[in-house]
Amino acid sequence: MQVQYIFNSCFVIELQSHILLFDYYKGDLPAFTTHKPLYIFVSHSHYDHYNTQIYSIIHPNITYILAKDIDNKGIKLGPNEQITVDDLEIQTLLSTDLGVAFIIYAEGKYIYHAGDLHWWHWTGEPEEDNRYQKLTFQQEINKIKHLPFSVMMTPLDPRLQKATSWGMEYILNTVNTTYILPMHFSNKIKDIKKYIDEPPLSSFINILTIKQEGEIFTLL
Repeated sequence: MQVQYIFNSCFVIELQSHILLFDYYKGDLPAFTTHKPLYIFVSHSHYDHYNTQIYSIIHPNITYILAKDIDNKGIKLGPNEQITVDDLEIQTLLSTDLGVAFIIYAEGKYIYHAGDLHWWHWTGEPEEDNRYQKLTFQQEINKIKHLPFSVMMTPLDPRLQKATSWGMEYILNTVNTTYILPMHFSNKIKDIKKYIDEPPLSSFINILTIKQEGEIFTLL
C-alpha cells in the first residue's frame, strides 16, 4: 500500500488493484495508473475538502463517493450508512462538523479518513458546544474500535492550541491501527512535528510524520 500526502486533508492511497483519493482541495496530484479504478471520496462541501476540479481528472474508470451535502454527481452517503461499491465495502460516521467520515474495507485492509470528524475544542466557545464535540466524537470513534485498521487519517490541527492532540490521542488509545497520519494542518507542517515529538503523542510509535507536500509512504 502506497500513501501520498497531497495537502491539508488530501491523500492518495494506491493498493494493488484500487486507487483512492480523499478530500482534494489543492496541490499536485500524481499521474494515476489507468489500469486501476479510481475512487474519489469527498467527506463534505467545505472549500478545504472539496474542489470541483475533481470532475476534470482524466481517467477511464472513476467513481465519485460524496457526502450528501455536496450538490454534484456521484454516490451520495449520509452518516451511519453502509454500502458496497464494486468490491469496496464503505461505511460512514457522523461528522462533528459537516458531512461524514469514511471507513473503507479494500483488499483485506481497513482504511479510515476522518473528514471533519474530530474533537473540535475551541477556546472561548460555550462549554455546551465543546462538550457536544467531545461526546459526539468519542461516540463515533467507539463505533469502530473493534476494527483492525491499516491506516487512519485524522486531524492534528494546531489552531486548537492545547487541544490539538486530544482527538488523535483518543483514537490511538481506543482503536487498533497500524499507522496513523495527521491531516487538516494546512501549510503548518513544521508546527505539527512538535506535537508528534512531545507528550502525549511521543509515546506512540505508529504516527507517521509528514515532512513535505507530495511525500509518499510505502506501508505494509
